[in-house]
Amino acid sequence: MIINYMLGAGILTLPRTTVEAVDTPDVWISIIISGLIATFIGIMLVILCRRFPGKTGFQFVQEITGSWIAFILGAVAIIYFLVISAFEIRVMAEVTGLYLLEGTPVWAIVMVFMWVGIYLNSGGLGAVARLFEIILPITLIIFVIAILLSSKLFEINNLRPVLGEGIMPVFKGLKSTLLAYTGYEVMFVIMAYMQHPQKGIKAVMWGTLVPTGIYLITVVMVIGSLSIEGMKTRTWPTLDLMRSFELQGLIFERFESLLLVIWIMQIFS
Repeated sequence: MIINYMLGAGILTLPRTTVEAVDTPDVWISIIISGLIATFIGIMLVILCRRFPGKTGFQFVQEITGSWIAFILGAVAIIYFLVISAFEIRVMAEVTGLYLLEGTPVWAIVMVFMWVGIYLNSGGLGAVARLFEIILPITLIIFVIAILLSSKLFEINNLRPVLGEGIMPVFKGLKSTLLAYTGYEVMFVIMAYMQHPQKGIKAVMWGTLVPTGIYLITVVMVIGSLSIEGMKTRTWPTLDLMRSFELQGLIFERFESLLLVIWIMQIFS
């Protein structure tokens, strides 16, 4: 569930936003540092939740802060989740309208996804988790295939020099990269329903390290193929990378549509 929550629109926007912030090929260092920070924060959340077994964050915060402060914090958390969902569905609608469903009104795409999302949530946390188990392996397999096929465009010189302008540009990229790691906070809710809460730290570590690896591979391949200057003018550099090569004679000659369909499932999750 953590992996599915993290791997949303970030895979499409992260290369551009981080390059704009860092402006050097050292973006990959920012991603690694952000992944470690997100893992550490997630572990701290799990340790906190362990002190209140069987209770979600909305429930045990009252015991820590009192009802009024807990009400405010709960409202902030709800607004936070709504904003994240709105951002994801907006990106999904824009990308879908641009590459797959040209001319389709944005409200039509958004409405359908919201209806399906409401139906899924009505089945409870178990139904959500079972769907994620189906989506994740498909996503990872398609992602690995697409990245391997795009490797012929990769130029290692586009990633050099390493730390050519020092360490400060790397820290400038932490703000944009940390936003791509939103997802570990779901442990506030998940911990209350885990059959083995003692495995929470392991879940957070794997749930954060897998997206870190995917983000790292994506950014390295996109920069290595399109270069820093080539990424600044592209809204969706990851998709542009998939559109920049063809393989004749296969069932699929162009892979951006296949990747996009799979990633729409991921954004939905």
